[in-house]
Amino acid sequence: MKYDFETRIDRRNRGNLKDMVFTPEILKEKNIPSYSGAEFEFRPAPCVMKAVSEAAWNGCFGFTLADGNYRRHIAWWMKNVRGADVQEEWITPVLGTIFTVASMIRMVCGDDGRMLVMTPGYNRYDQAVRRMKKTPSYFSPMMRKEGRYVPDYTDLEEKMSDPQCRLFVFSNPNNPTGQILDEEDLGRILELSRKYGVTLISDEIFADITLTDRNVPVLAAIAEETDSVISTIALGKTFSFSGNNANAIIRNPELRQAFEEQKYADHFGSIDPMVYAAHIGGYCEEGREWLQELKEVIRTNNRLFMDLFDRYGIVYTVPEAGYVLWTDFTSLGMEEKELFAFLLDRAYFFVDPGEEYYGLPCNARICTAVPASEVKKTVQRLEEALENR
Repeated sequence: MKYDFETRIDRRNRGNLKDMVFTPEILKEKNIPSYSGAEFEFRPAPCVMKAVSEAAWNGCFGFTLADGNYRRHIAWWMKNVRGADVQEEWITPVLGTIFTVASMIRMVCGDDGRMLVMTPGYNRYDQAVRRMKKTPSYFSPMMRKEGRYVPDYTDLEEKMSDPQCRLFVFSNPNNPTGQILDEEDLGRILELSRKYGVTLISDEIFADITLTDRNVPVLAAIAEETDSVISTIALGKTFSFSGNNANAIIRNPELRQAFEEQKYADHFGSIDPMVYAAHIGGYCEEGREWLQELKEVIRTNNRLFMDLFDRYGIVYTVPEAGYVLWTDFTSLGMEEKELFAFLLDRAYFFVDPGEEYYGLPCNARICTAVPASEVKKTVQRLEEALENR
């Protein structure tokens, strides 16, 4: 490969969440990567690191706005990577996807409105509701059919028809299952949105990292101009800038104006100048070339795990995008607490409990953005632990 996906980054003494919260001390002592959280264990794209370094040495750290240069790079990326025609004026920078969700909760839910999320799903959407002490969310369980998770449209319509349901937030591709909602799925969701007046937020943070020949549609681009729809995109998962940036794509001009007013009322300041630089450095031809190699690394790592799971009858969902692998360890016959203790103590394998993503006991989310050499060692340790049970 042209790019380096083997050198691990040093997270120590940098206030990094994954190091501080999602990496047990035993793994740090043994210098073994954690498979919890959704951040790279290897170095990100050189073009991004170079752009950030050059921006740092330039020394322009002041208030930073979305100018034509910023918007052109995003529109280029959306066209050439996502296959979507996104107009520059649709793009509005935000502090993050959850910042967007929180702003929209304030804007459309009011005191008694409710948000809807699908499960399994990302837990921080509802976390925003709980932190704001708003009316509890609705949850719509997806159905598992032929190894895939798909929306239960009967249940969705029942919940969206409730006058209290004002906002429906979902990730596409789904986090944690890696499943893609195609244009047909999104068309049905749009129809329900129009019928019941529910605003949609499509979190597309993993959408660049497709593992099949299917693109992830940009909901805001396939929607009508009058639809109440927001797509959120970010450098987060593509270039390992999780947690500190995003862009909202809003085609509807009235919704866009209202959202802009709300985001400033919520104290949006400006774009971080390093984030600005990362957009320019990453959203280019070299960034796209690097992304293609990243996809190959993730496919290889997923295959290593899935081959092992096949040998031991462990159920998993084949991811269509992203770098998290949704797994069900029920066949091992352990209780949840026993299972996760076994994985860590016997195989030094630390993963996210699936219940955190509204999954069943003994479900787990595995981050596979790890050097392949480390994945091979992990698979070997896990196999030995399974053999020696």
